[in-house]
Formats: sequence, structure tokens, C-alpha cells
Amino acid sequence: MLIKEGDFNRNERWVLVGMLVLLLCALFVNLGIYPLYLEEPRRGLIALEMMFQDNLWVPTQTGDLYYRKPPFYNWLIILSYQIFGGYSEFATRLISVLSALVTGVVIYRFFKFRLGKRLAVYSALSYVACVDILFYFSMIGEIDLFYALVTFLVFVVIYHFGKLEQYWPLFLFAYLLTAIGFLTKGLTSLPFLAISLLVFFIYEKKFRVLFSIQHIVSILAFFAVLAGYFYAYSLYEDPSGWYTTLFSESADKAVGGGFSALLKHLVLFPLTTLANLLPVTLFIPVLFIKKVRERLMSNRLMVFLALLFVANFVVYWFSAEAKSRYLYPLFPVLIAIVLYGIQKTDADWLKKYAKVITVFLLSVATLTFPAMLFVKELEVVDHLLLIAIGLELMVIALWWLYAKKGIEAYMIILGVLLVLRLGYSFTVPVTRQKTTGAAEDKALGLKIAEITKGESLHRLGDVRMSLTIVYYLEAERKAVLYQTDELREGFYFVYTNNLPTTGYSVIEEFHYHNEPIYLIRVNAQE
Repeated sequence: MLIKEGDFNRNERWVLVGMLVLLLCALFVNLGIYPLYLEEPRRGLIALEMMFQDNLWVPTQTGDLYYRKPPFYNWLIILSYQIFGGYSEFATRLISVLSALVTGVVIYRFFKFRLGKRLAVYSALSYVACVDILFYFSMIGEIDLFYALVTFLVFVVIYHFGKLEQYWPLFLFAYLLTAIGFLTKGLTSLPFLAISLLVFFIYEKKFRVLFSIQHIVSILAFFAVLAGYFYAYSLYEDPSGWYTTLFSESADKAVGGGFSALLKHLVLFPLTTLANLLPVTLFIPVLFIKKVRERLMSNRLMVFLALLFVANFVVYWFSAEAKSRYLYPLFPVLIAIVLYGIQKTDADWLKKYAKVITVFLLSVATLTFPAMLFVKELEVVDHLLLIAIGLELMVIALWWLYAKKGIEAYMIILGVLLVLRLGYSFTVPVTRQKTTGAAEDKALGLKIAEITKGESLHRLGDVRMSLTIVYYLEAERKAVLYQTDELREGFYFVYTNNLPTTGYSVIEEFHYHNEPIYLIRVNAQE
């Protein structure tokens, strides 16, 4: 068998310990050295402004009310800032990394007593090792990995307490987690909950439980949590903007782009999802083996997971603007199905297929690290030769473990990905720190903060600029960059057509989306 039955032997346990150490190093090495970019500065900026305005209920972005995401994730960033005593990149990204790791722990705990320790460990590691998570989202301070954790916990709660027929904790925990999900990402939590409850209770032939007092009370508790937040919000601002934005955003994701966009999405969305699910995707062909399908159909957990995946997947498959990262909560479900299928077959072709994949990945890794020495963009990385040698030795160790110690191919595949990620962590963050547009934006933000220190600074009218600039500017000044429509003495960001005729000096000029923006100082009226 490609994945054996039973517990790990002594050699495998030592390899697993090494892989866990490797994983932690890969996730945390250089995590905080490169500037915030893409959506990261938005998450950090909203947290900063809630702190500076001493108001945890009203999220703002450069002082403007922000409705697109409720603030629960920003509260976690604020907590991280307070723990670390500053507004660092590491503190901003830590929640994402911890979310991935905690999800791995939950996956392990959930499957350990249902599928065995070996599949539980592989399922947990496979989730964190999904290429989109390992090489991208675990490196940025975004919502998705935390949201995936909360939503996957909903599935776990439904199945665990449902099988025990403990309906009070089932519904209360499921709706509390959904409330947290709602306050993190909005309406998307509701379909996940509704579909998952329907799948479980229809499959278990206990549909009437959905009309129980436990369910009704839990629904009321869910709305009480949301009502509590929006009531607190209403004490400061009109909450009506939330209702229109959350509903319109969900509708846009469902039908945005029209029929042609939907057709394109129907073709590309499954392919993108499978690409992001690598390396497990490589073994999906095992599900076409008749014997494997029969074994899956005879396992009630596997059938439930399959129904859960399909029912939730369809919603996003027919939503033209949906992204594959929205399915992160479902990744552990499909991973477990595929790994269970691998374990339940001894097909010779699968062993040969796995050997080809393993040797190919080991070969790629063997060539990758020496090749780094000849990549011009990596010349800015200090001690690159030593890094390449160290990583190459790790790959050689994996060759030895596979060829001489009989370590399973799947474990080696995961090990190769972790070594590649460690190499990525040693190099790519350094290039982002020194050579990217985000690095330039950070430097500009800090420069402007120094120039305007102790002075008033505003945006004139609807000036929009890189949020990376704004994040570092506000973090350094410890003040919100508010908008104004009136020029007085002080510093202002202005567009060309809003430059005053007299009484000012240009301090700095930069561009955002090819639009020139000027930092000017308006002089005191004499």
C-alpha cells in the first residue's frame, strides 16, 4: 500500500518530528521582514484606526466608514499588536500562520479516532502543505485562513455532536462559530452552516431535529450576537450601510460579470481549486478505482464528507466571482477522502505512479537550490551560498530516507514541499524587503511621517493612494489620515486639479494608478 495501515514506526516518527520542526521554521523564518502589500495593509490599517480612535466597533479606512468586512479579524490583529507592543509586520501576519497551524491540529484531532493516526497526521500536514496555503496565504496577513478555521470547526461540531446526539452543544457551538464567521467575512457563513446542517440531518435521517427547541434557541442566540454588535455600532454610526454593502457584495459575487463570466468560471473554477489543492490533487485518480469507491461508499464518514463537499462546492461553482480560497474550509474534507482512498488500495500502478512523482519532485528540488545561485533577483540575499548548501543537504537527506530507509513516498512528497517552502522563506521575503514596490511605498510612508511629524496631515477630497504608504504613515504618526474639503495651514495630499493657486509648497510627488499625487504644505496666511 502507498499509505500503510497502523501507527508510525520509530524511523517514521523521527522523520515526522523533523518535518514539524521544518514546517515551523518554514512558516516563521523572515515572516516579519518584508512590507505589508496587497490586502495586508488594509487589514492592519483598519485595526490601527480602531485603536487610534479608541473605538472597537466602527471600522474605518483612512477615516472613512468601512463596510465590506466586519471587524472580528481586525480585533485579533489588535490583540496581536498589543501582545507584541507594536505595529509590526510579524504581528500583522501571525494570525494567518497560527490559523493554519491550529486548523492542522483540529484536522488531526478530528480524524485521529475516526481514520487512525497515520491518516490524521497526513491530512493535517497535507492541508498546511497545499501550495496556495503553503507558498502564499500563510505568508500574508489576510482573513482567509482564520475564516477557514472557524468554518471547518462548524463541520467538526455538527458531525461530532450530531453522532453523539448532543444537540444543545451542536447547535449552540455551530451558531456561535457562524456568528464569528459572519463578523469576520459577512454573509458567506450562512450558506456553509445551512447546507452542512441539511446534509448531516438528511443523511442521518433526522430531519425533524432541525425543528427542535435546541435549534430554535441557537438561531435566536446567533441573531442576539449580531444584534449586540450592530447595536454597539449604532451608538456611534448609522448601521444601515452594513446591510446594503453586505447583501450587494454577496449578490455581485454570485452574478457579477454576466453569463459569459459564469461560463468561464464553470470551466476554470474546478481547475483552479485542484491546482491550489496540490499535492493531494496528484492522487485524485485513485477515486476512479472501483474498489476504492466501494470502500468509500461503505464508510459513513466518507460518504458524509463527500456529500458535504459537493453540496457546498456547487454554491461557489455557480457564483461567477467566487475564488478558490473561499473553499479552504472544504480542503480538509477532500484531502481526507483522497488519502483514505489511497490507503484502501494496493494497486500496482499507484505505487509506480507515486514513485515517479516522488523522484520527480526530489529531482526538481535537487536542481532548484544550486540554481538559486544564478538567479539575478536573489543577489540581494545575504549568505545565499550557505542557504543553498543547507537546503541541498536536506534534499539529499530525503533521497536517503526514501531510497535506504523505506520512508513512505507520500511522507517524502510532503517533506520536499516543506524544504522548498523553507528555501522560499529564506529568499523571497528578502527580495520583497529590498526591491519591490511595497518596499518603496513603505520607505515613502516613513519618510512622509518624519516630514509631517507633529503637524496636521489630511487628504484633500477623495484622494486615494497605496494603502501600504498609508499604513506605515499612520503607524509611525499614530494618527488617522482623515479626509477634508478645506485647506488650512498644514500638510495635504492632493490631486493635480486640486492644487491651490498660491500659498503652498510641494514637498513630495508620487503616483498611484498613474495618477500624480502631491504632498503639499499650505503656509500660514499672513
